[in-house]
Amino acid sequence: MTRLAVLTSGGDAPGMNAAIWAVTAAARQRGWDVLGVREGYIGLVAGDAVPVDEPEALRFARYGGTWLGTGRLPDFADRVPDVVDALRRIGADTVVVIGGGGSLAGAALLVRAGVMVAGIPATIDNDVAGSEYALGHDTALNTGVMMADRIRDTAEALPRLFALETLGGDTGFIAQSLALMCGADVLLVPERPVDLDQAAEQARAGVAARRYALIVASEGVPDLDRRLAELAGRLGTRLRFSRLGHAQRGGTPTARDRVMARAFAAAAVDALAEGQSGWTALREGRVTVLPLPPPAAVRPLPDPEPISV
Repeated sequence: MTRLAVLTSGGDAPGMNAAIWAVTAAARQRGWDVLGVREGYIGLVAGDAVPVDEPEALRFARYGGTWLGTGRLPDFADRVPDVVDALRRIGADTVVVIGGGGSLAGAALLVRAGVMVAGIPATIDNDVAGSEYALGHDTALNTGVMMADRIRDTAEALPRLFALETLGGDTGFIAQSLALMCGADVLLVPERPVDLDQAAEQARAGVAARRYALIVASEGVPDLDRRLAELAGRLGTRLRFSRLGHAQRGGTPTARDRVMARAFAAAAVDALAEGQSGWTALREGRVTVLPLPPPAAVRPLPDPEPISV
């Protein structure tokens, strides 16, 4: 009988729990046993796994985070032989890895060692090259929209220069989508040089139109605090700066993240059943299975649409 080990790795993302459940359900339908690995690759090296059934996994599917726990293991490449031994001890012959680009690159090392592995992209940053979507991005974006709307409430009551920093690491996917969805006046992302003259002009236009301006910035923008302070100085107004922080990584997964979790999980388990390793990706609106690892480069940020003022 096939025994599948499922783990979550790297930064947590809403939808990971839904993916654990969907993988479990798909595997159980085939009569497979499922083991949940605790703490990501750290637990995989140690063989720390527990049996998982569908009713148990379903209890957690509606929550953010990951009930199996996650972690980072920088020296994973040197620990692959330990993983092979651990999988032998716990009797697992296939593995599903749920995580971002680094986690999927780790999955490729296991494939090279002869392990059957399927990967599912999950990162709020949505920066896994080769896939149009990764689990968690939609939920993180909706959290940002909610906060931006609340900032607008107070901005309309007591006008100022407002700035909202999103998560996203060194990528601006969350910030760019949020800026477009909430009609921000200024967008600052790490992929593009900051033009303070242009940003000041856009902010002034916003103040002239509605007495306040809203800046949306990704956390990866260099010297963000200093740049925002300079913008406020140029406009001669007070700055109110809010950081979403790790609250953006949590929260109940949206319908889209749950749907994508089911679709990715079904494709991953189907691939393993056919004797194929790989990772699931959304390409032109369809879920497909691609060879591991995903491209090493971060998915490029598309050119922005005009921001309304």
